[in-house]
Amino acid sequence: MKKYYKLPNKEKEALLQEFCEAISVLEDPQEIMNFLTDLLTGQEVIMLAKRIKAAKLLIEGKNYKEIQAAINMGQSTISKINQWLIESGEGFRVIAERTKKKEPKKRRILNPEAAKEEWRRTKRRYPIAFWPQLLVEDIIKIMNKKQKDKIRLALKKLDQKSDIYRNINKIIN
Repeated sequence: MKKYYKLPNKEKEALLQEFCEAISVLEDPQEIMNFLTDLLTGQEVIMLAKRIKAAKLLIEGKNYKEIQAAINMGQSTISKINQWLIESGEGFRVIAERTKKKEPKKRRILNPEAAKEEWRRTKRRYPIAFWPQLLVEDIIKIMNKKQKDKIRLALKKLDQKSDIYRNINKIIN
């Protein structure tokens, strides 16, 4: 086969097209990794992976020293990649955008009072699921002192270990 620089442009383009088609038929990262490790040496694979990582870091706005420390790459190579990004770099930008890792959702840590308030809002938002409890709560809220005392007396006669007892007792007091 002729050296790359001796190939006519049409032939270079056809070879590049064939190479891209070969990659595009692969279905998942594992297949692509198997193909690239068959095609390239370990050092070449790592070199390409580091270039992609450097491009991503440059797109994120990292400076040369940060990139150099992160992936152990020389400043001249980082400079070349930066120049490619300035001149066009569309391929790098597409890869950077599509492989951007989504940050995991931060779980809210609620204090007990906030958790209770969240539970109250949930009950109000979905009243059909909590209608008996909401009904009892609303009735107790509109009772006068004499009526609440009667409920307290009835509750004393109930099993004091039940959830209903504890909930109604909290509402009354």
